[in-house]
Amino acid sequence: METTLYDTNVLIKLVREGVGRVSGFTTTLNLIEFPKAADLKGLRVIVPGTKDYDEAYGISVKLMKAGTPVPATDIVQAAIAINRNLTLRTDDRHFEQVLVVRPKLRLQFAESVPR
Repeated sequence: METTLYDTNVLIKLVREGVGRVSGFTTTLNLIEFPKAADLKGLRVIVPGTKDYDEAYGISVKLMKAGTPVPATDIVQAAIAINRNLTLRTDDRHFEQVLVVRPKLRLQFAESVPR
């Protein structure tokens, strides 16, 4: 079972490099940010639910207290990864701030795009 949740920046790289098939997940929020990602075969889409938004709220409160806010879309994405035990693949280093307040987040920085 694939356990990767792709962030928008990685999806953009995949499309730009002409990758047509991937194995893993993204969210409806990422598709709103980058609709072309819907053309990637094998990419499964997660719709955030109440549990995800509850987790995101908790993360947001902790980030605010720490003085290190992160964009809301990314907080929801981190919550989805945590709730589903997925590894978030991204190039955005601000997810390290989420990791500080929520060490359960599995994070992988995408220096290169997987094939």
